[in-house]
Amino acid sequence: MQVHPQLQQLRDELRARFPERQDVIDGALATILCGEHVLLVGPPGTAKSGLIRAIARAFGAVLFERLLTRTSIPEELLGPMSLHALDKGHFTHVTTGMIPEAHFVLMDQIFAAGSPVINLLIRLLDERVFLNDGAPVPVPLVSLFGATSELPENGTQEHLFDRFLLRFELDYLQRPSSLRTVLAAPEPTAATMLGMEALSAMQEAIPNVKLTEETLDAAVVLRDAMKEEGLVASDRRWKKSLRLVQAAAFLAGEAQTCPEDLTTLVDVLWHHPRERERVARIVGRLVNPVAFQAGEILEDGREAAAKAHALKPQHRRAYLAQAARALLILRAQVEMLVRLSGSASRRARAIIDDAVAELNELHAELARDVHANQGLKVLK
Repeated sequence: MQVHPQLQQLRDELRARFPERQDVIDGALATILCGEHVLLVGPPGTAKSGLIRAIARAFGAVLFERLLTRTSIPEELLGPMSLHALDKGHFTHVTTGMIPEAHFVLMDQIFAAGSPVINLLIRLLDERVFLNDGAPVPVPLVSLFGATSELPENGTQEHLFDRFLLRFELDYLQRPSSLRTVLAAPEPTAATMLGMEALSAMQEAIPNVKLTEETLDAAVVLRDAMKEEGLVASDRRWKKSLRLVQAAAFLAGEAQTCPEDLTTLVDVLWHHPRERERVARIVGRLVNPVAFQAGEILEDGREAAAKAHALKPQHRRAYLAQAARALLILRAQVEMLVRLSGSASRRARAIIDDAVAELNELHAELARDVHANQGLKVLK
């Protein structure tokens, strides 16, 4: 299946403008394609809002944004009551510029809201309707993005939390080059414009991606392995996740799914961020062991580089020793990944290529820093 070339171009542009957010970008695009919702968990200033705004602009979509508080009321989302209608005994919202007209919605600090707003959002997410004078009115909502620095604290919030099919935990940028890119760049946006008609056409193509028996068998094995580890997701969540798997295959340009597409479930199946690493290990081991191994190699490289950078302001000699070790480790890891690529599938090779590129960049950053600031000969 030919993936829409402009969609691929948009994906590449977003990856360039939002470093260290590749998984979030791919997940957000797949979620939009299957009409589901995304929760972004992390501190303020981690580009959560900027990324969603850039995606909305690329599709020419109407975006509604609101920062929620304990005192937020439904009228802040649906619009004020019409005074003219009230005079006639009707409770009708004036919806101009509000959620009922939006394709994408961004709710910041979503769990800060009280029960009336949360119950309103749950109905919007489940049914794509709101009540206007007691009658359900459809809305054009494609996806709602929730942003939060805190996880749910009560049952009502938990019900809303469960409506987000994909959940990502974001942190501040780790690599110096990523921070430098963000600091030097203008307000992040995307040059590619697709439009809502193109999005609708791509959404209609998702059910045509064949869900293979091999993928279904792997999903059952994965579900059982998760249960053995005490990680349980609802049947509804598993059912919805299969459409996300089809969207992931579509993004990869495939006409049918394969077990590797289940990798996207890493950010579907955790309930608390501390569970994500366990979920990633189970998913990786069962459905994409080559890509999982590549991810572990990449994470080791990140850790080695981070240890060197952490020593820099404290102890010059220790920094030089750790930097020298890290440079050798990074170079060896690239060689390991190149060898691993020889036995990888096409999609696993794409993941490996991304890991190689990042490790090479980490090596170049560290080598430049050592050379510029410490006078150490750079290893080519």
